[in-house]
Order: sequence, then C-alpha cells, then structure tokens
Amino acid sequence: MSTTTTFEDGKLHVRRTFDEPRTAVFDAWIQASKTKEWWGCADTVHVTSEIEPKVGGNYIHAMTIKNVGVHPIKGQITAFEPPARLAYKMPGMSEGDWMQVNVEFIEDGGTTNVHLTQWPIPDPLRDIIAAGWTASFERMARFFAGERRAA
Repeated sequence: MSTTTTFEDGKLHVRRTFDEPRTAVFDAWIQASKTKEWWGCADTVHVTSEIEPKVGGNYIHAMTIKNVGVHPIKGQITAFEPPARLAYKMPGMSEGDWMQVNVEFIEDGGTTNVHLTQWPIPDPLRDIIAAGWTASFERMARFFAGERRAA
C-alpha cells in the first residue's frame, strides 16, 4: 500500500490504507506517545506533542528537523468524533489566516482507510505540505509495523 496525494479544487487530499483497526489508527493521531513516532516531514528526527483530545482542545507538535532545528505546529481541534473523524485548524502564512485539516477514518474489514483533506494551502507551501504528509503517512505505516523513531 502506498500514500497518494492529489490537489482538487484548492484542497490537498492524502489517502492511505493501514492494516490496523480504526481505533488504533485514530489513537495514533491523538495520543502524544504515538504521534512522536510518526509525525513530521522526512527530515524530522524528534517530535514532542501535547494534545487535548476534545473540541476546542489545543495541540502542538514540536518537530526537530535535521539541519533546521525545532519547528512547532500548533492548532485547535474543531471536530472530535472518535474513531471516525478528527479536524483541526492551524495558522496559515499570514496573521489571521487559518488552514483546516479534516481526517476521516473509514473501517474496511480489518483495515482502515484514512482520508486527510487540508485547505486552503498557499501556493508556496503546496509541495512542502504534500511531501510532509506523505512522509508522515509512510512513517505511520512503519510505526504500525513496529519501527520506532530514534530519540
């Protein structure tokens, strides 16, 4: 299985099927002990996370990126429907701008189809954000296969 990314109507769509139950995949998104294992772009070497799993709850994922340093991603949860859906908003490029992320977890037998949608994505960030999500989804697959990120 592989991660697919497409842009349609100004939105990024990222899809992947995981050979795990829906609750396990959902939990990987909301439990800091698990996000530290898979979150981040390809050059992320360490992540610390704080997550308040509820509507209105805040989150921060502080990624340590090789040759760059610490890059925090902050936002607020706008939908929390375990284990079917998670949505949150995060700051855009300009003050007062927001990007929305919606993640659906669809059970299919013993597997889980994950469909992430993010919008609006400013053109300068389009390739960076798509590559970051692709790397995260690939690392999540390795996490479920037993791989752990070296701290």
